[in-house]
Amino acid sequence: MTTGIISGSIDLESIDKTKLAKGKYLQFDIILSDESKYGNNAWVVQGQSKEEREAKTKKVSLGNAGVRWINPDATIVVAQREEVTNTQQQSSRETTADLPF
Repeated sequence: MTTGIISGSIDLESIDKTKLAKGKYLQFDIILSDESKYGNNAWVVQGQSKEEREAKTKKVSLGNAGVRWINPDATIVVAQREEVTNTQQQSSRETTADLPF
């Protein structure tokens, strides 16, 4: 069941290329607001390390977005984030190699 849709844009030139994992993956955060400006109520920022967050390092803005639709029958829950290494993530992908696609 689709719970909601957020649409936005990212300024690729704003990305700190040293933050790319394996040269192609970027951790990012979407910060939601209950106020809207120019039809956008979400801010897309480059992800930060625990040390950067604790040092209150200024966030790198990548773009903005807006919540376009939320299923009125759905309940959105906060996802519990489990810290995993790339090695753990890769090994879990290899166990699903029996998929037909």
